[in-house]
Amino acid sequence: MTLYYPVILKKLAHTYRAEFCDLDGCYGEGKDMEDALDDARNEGISYILSELDSDALLPPHSEAEEISLEKGEQVVMLALVLPREENWNWLG
Repeated sequence: MTLYYPVILKKLAHTYRAEFCDLDGCYGEGKDMEDALDDARNEGISYILSELDSDALLPPHSEAEEISLEKGEQVVMLALVLPREENWNWLG
C-alpha cells in the first residue's frame, strides 16, 4: 500500500530538512534534498507502521496547495510505500 503525505522541504545552515505536515514530529534530514527526502520517507514509514501497530487511526493528509510556505520552502508530496503484510486487518 502506498500513502502520500506532504513534506515541507527547506535548506538549513549545512543540511536540508523535510518535515511532514501531518505526522507530528516526523521529519528527515540530509546533506542534500534527495538525502533529506529519503530520510523523511524512511521516518514516515516507521511512523505509519507504529500508528498501525497501536491501532491508531492514520492522520489524513493535507492538500499541497493549502500549505502555507515561508521563503525558501517548497512542498513535496512524498510516497510512503508500506511493506506487504499477510494480515492487514486494518484494511477491513
